[in-house]
Amino acid sequence: MKALLEEENYDVPMTPMIDIVFQLLIFFLLATTIQEEERDLQINLASGSQGSERGSHAGSRLVISIRKDGTYALGGSTIEWTELRKRIIDAGRAKEKPLGTLRPDRDAPHGKVAQVYQLFAEAGIKVFEDFRYQVPAQAP
Repeated sequence: MKALLEEENYDVPMTPMIDIVFQLLIFFLLATTIQEEERDLQINLASGSQGSERGSHAGSRLVISIRKDGTYALGGSTIEWTELRKRIIDAGRAKEKPLGTLRPDRDAPHGKVAQVYQLFAEAGIKVFEDFRYQVPAQAP
C-alpha cells in the first residue's frame, strides 16, 4: 500500500533532446540542395509592373525560352523544334506533369510563341508565363 501512496518523479532529460535537435538541424542544413533558377542571358524579357514573383511556383518546371531570332532553348541550350516537341509530349505523358514556363524575348516571332502554347495545350501542361507586358494607357 505504501508504493501506491508514494509519488514518483518522472523527469525527461532535456540536454540529450536538445543535442539531437541541433544535430538534426545541422544535418538538414547540410543535406539541402539549393537550385538556381534557369536563366537564358540571350533573352530580353518584356518589362512590366505586374506579374508573379520569380520562384513563386514549386515543383518541377519545364522552362522554354524563345530567342529574338526564333530559336528555342530548353535548359539554357538551343534545341530544335522536333526535339522540343518530343520532350514536351513526353513530359505531358508523365504521371506528375511539370509546370510549363514560357520565356519569349520581347522581339521573338509571335508565331513561335503560339506554337509552344499550342504544344503545351496538346500535352496537357499548365503554362506560367514569365513575361510581363505593359499595357499602354487608353487615349481619351
